[in-house]
Amino acid sequence: MQFEELAGLAAAACWASGSFIYSRLDVTAAALNLGKNIIAGVLLLASVPIFGAGLDVWLSAPPIDYLWLILSGLIGILIGDSAYFRSIQILGPRKALVLTTLTPPISALFGWFWLAETLETVHLVAMAVTLAGISLVIRDRNLAQDRSGHHQGSVRDGIMLGIFAASCQSLGIALSKVVMESSFPALEVSAIRIGVAVLGGLLMAVVSGSLPGWKKQLMQKGIPGRIFVASLVGTYIGIWLSHVSAEHLPLAIATTQMSMTPIFMVLLVGIFLRQKISAIAFVGMILASLGVAILMDLIVWGF
Repeated sequence: MQFEELAGLAAAACWASGSFIYSRLDVTAAALNLGKNIIAGVLLLASVPIFGAGLDVWLSAPPIDYLWLILSGLIGILIGDSAYFRSIQILGPRKALVLTTLTPPISALFGWFWLAETLETVHLVAMAVTLAGISLVIRDRNLAQDRSGHHQGSVRDGIMLGIFAASCQSLGIALSKVVMESSFPALEVSAIRIGVAVLGGLLMAVVSGSLPGWKKQLMQKGIPGRIFVASLVGTYIGIWLSHVSAEHLPLAIATTQMSMTPIFMVLLVGIFLRQKISAIAFVGMILASLGVAILMDLIVWGF
């Protein structure tokens, strides 16, 4: 078992941890997105000289790859993550994360039409088993009270924002994969995408006149420390691992592993909010884990 095959699952665990913290903060979605992008961006840029592939990669990359990464950062992180944060504020992290299970099939379509990626029957079965297990997890009504109560809205808006976020994130990771296949490796792709999102978020805040208000929200007592922890684990480490996975695996398989985030979220909610995990959620967790095991060839399936 190589590290690249585990990176998607590790990213899912990181995102669950970060999302759990983000959902408890009384900060608007756009301000929260900007704050976590600035922190993760600084960490990623500091990592590039140490762990990166060197200056030659930056100089030899064609201009079109920079364009793809700019679009990827704007669509997948600036727009997609803002919609995602608003969705978890409305629905709670557990229900909002379930909508991210739309990412694998959308990514499979992008991979098929754009990257000429094909999936074997066993992979399709494993994806179906995994997503079926995750769908069972969300039926656990004992975990329905995972919302923070901040910035509530209509359930319909939360669902639409979650679907929109999944679509943006699928397109963003597909654009990233195009670049990783031709020039930049995972760390550099992560740094550029986050950097673009930071610049776009700052520009949006300045133009709209929201920057002073966002800064005030982010500097509230107790907020900076929690955002730093969530950004370190959920964004800095999480996005780097997600790109490692997407670089070495077909998009549909990588994003199926990443869609395990709700499973890790159930465990976090159960532990920290002391909510019981129902039998149906437990069965769903086992089923999703089985699907991922098949997907990663840990179990030989007769196809």
